[in-house]
Amino acid sequence: MKQTRTVFGLLIMILFAVPILFGIIWAVGFTQAVVSQKTLSQLPGEVIAEIPELLDGMMLAARDEDSDMDYETRTWLNAIAGTGTTPRAVMKEAGLTDWLQKELTASLASIGDILNGRSDARDVWLDMRPLKSALGHPAMESWLAQVLERLPECSAGQAVAWERILSGDGPGDALPACRPANTQGISPVAAVAAVRAWVIRDIPDRVNLMENSDLPRGRFNLAKTVTSFAYLLFLIPAAFIALGALVGAGSTSHFFRWSGAAIMAGGGLVLALSSLVKGVVPWAMRVGPACSAPHWNPWQEAFADHAGGLALVISRHFMSPVITVAGAVCVVGLLLFAFSFTFTRANGA
Repeated sequence: MKQTRTVFGLLIMILFAVPILFGIIWAVGFTQAVVSQKTLSQLPGEVIAEIPELLDGMMLAARDEDSDMDYETRTWLNAIAGTGTTPRAVMKEAGLTDWLQKELTASLASIGDILNGRSDARDVWLDMRPLKSALGHPAMESWLAQVLERLPECSAGQAVAWERILSGDGPGDALPACRPANTQGISPVAAVAAVRAWVIRDIPDRVNLMENSDLPRGRFNLAKTVTSFAYLLFLIPAAFIALGALVGAGSTSHFFRWSGAAIMAGGGLVLALSSLVKGVVPWAMRVGPACSAPHWNPWQEAFADHAGGLALVISRHFMSPVITVAGAVCVVGLLLFAFSFTFTRANGA
């Protein structure tokens, strides 16, 4: 009878308690990350800081003849490098960097204030006009024209693709990696203007980031409410852990020992996996393109190959809350496990 109870108790722990606890820890950690003021205020700036390094890495890779980069992407990146002006400098001169660092970051920080109850719920408008101005800035257009000048001349088929772009149909999957010749009736300046017009034509002047949010007016700490509800979810695995311990344990000391062991198992698995994810994410960014090659744009593949730093920034913000929650769960399990021995000593006395 005792062995049967032990087996059933272990099955409850293994099949229900520990897996449910494992999932709840991830859910609570990710919930904290999404609504965190720190994530909304710091993550955009850190991502923006990584973009120039990412572009520089892509251009360096284009010079490596042994890389797996496709011809079109390599041609574009070599043309960009041939201008002698880095994308970082162009973005700064055109005002794109300033828009990313100030307008976008400030808008996301405002959302964080609203979600954390630090300010009243309201519309948060992201001004897109500076972005449109940056894309049409003379420095940006001049730089793009220089890039086109350094591309090889278009073939007849590629010229047809550029003509389609000039007609307003858009660039499709990718821009042809070639320079439209004046003999084909397409100048680099006209090509740049056509692509710029296609890019900005659907960009509105302003975007309401809180549209359809349905938040109650006034100050409402949604982040705290959601997080508190998420913590209540721990009652589900707690019930299964208690049930498994009651079925399998034969004494009070064993009840706490079983409970503590199960809690430490769930928290420890999350700690191990979340640490592994930090190392796997950059590697997965490189493997991903190969796995989805039929539907993967060459530029996306080149981007993914050198997005390790960017992926680490994002994963750090989302993994840290998970690790914190998992660590706290492990501490609770350890305390219960240690507490179980007080009953053993008391019985012995």
